[in-house]
Amino acid sequence: MAILTLICPVCEKRTLIDDEDECNYCMHCGTRFEEVAVENAVPVEPVVESAMRLSGAIGDESYEPVDYSGRPWYPDVKRIEARLIEGDPEGAAEELATLLDANKESDGEIEKCMHDVVTGWLVDCISEGEAYSGGITDIARLIEEYDDESGPNMLICSLFYALAQTPELIRVPEDAAIVAETLFNLLLDYPEVEPDIRVQLELCTDFMHVSGLLVDQADSMSKDEDEMNDIRDWIYSLQDFVRIFGDATYDACDYLGDDTIDGLVQKWMEEDISTIGANVRDIADAYLDGEIDSDRAVEQVKEYLQMYSS
Repeated sequence: MAILTLICPVCEKRTLIDDEDECNYCMHCGTRFEEVAVENAVPVEPVVESAMRLSGAIGDESYEPVDYSGRPWYPDVKRIEARLIEGDPEGAAEELATLLDANKESDGEIEKCMHDVVTGWLVDCISEGEAYSGGITDIARLIEEYDDESGPNMLICSLFYALAQTPELIRVPEDAAIVAETLFNLLLDYPEVEPDIRVQLELCTDFMHVSGLLVDQADSMSKDEDEMNDIRDWIYSLQDFVRIFGDATYDACDYLGDDTIDGLVQKWMEEDISTIGANVRDIADAYLDGEIDSDRAVEQVKEYLQMYSS
């Protein structure tokens, strides 16, 4: 399976599709894509690789990002970046919204620059031995376009798949747990931005596959059995919740059917959808902290998914 991106011929927004899915629909307006449209789709990976080279995470060739340092708004972007690093994504988002409003003629460039900043921030978290723990959604909601390849949904997905396809980030066994937790948090970020239920299911499926590879990679590097047990237990606990979430999402897709699912995202975009993502993150935190068991987590996730059809 590969995730592809293309411009919807009806609403002209960038959307994601699965190359193995016989029925692909626009995640914005629900338009079903014909074969000709799908043939014009391109893989996400080239976009991902360009983004990750900004932090030197992959590839032998150096990738030089655009130099925005001479732009009059660049000091504001650096201040926003500092807020992200200091753990204040809400404050960073407020400053970015103000900056975009005041520089409408340059908002495209500012969004591109912020995409680069977010990518570097995420990789820096991992490089410094910490898992990304949330906050991209605050910025992602404000980034509408990055060349022709991005948007709120694309920013989350491209970062998810970039990390999943970058084994070079695993330098010591503990890094496997850090990357797994980062992927987990990105997966939980997605429904706070554009909760497309089909893409959400794909992210759950891919997380299960990639996290299994991360366990194997850590195991091949570890010489400390106690350390490896801790890493394995943590990744397995993340897998347990994603399995609960993925199974419930699959059941919801099957229950709702394509006709009901099509066009839901457009409806959500016209309403306040942030509570959908907030709910699932609260459930995940309660489960990982041992406050609720798997049976209760299943019940709560199913209750959360009912919001899709409300």
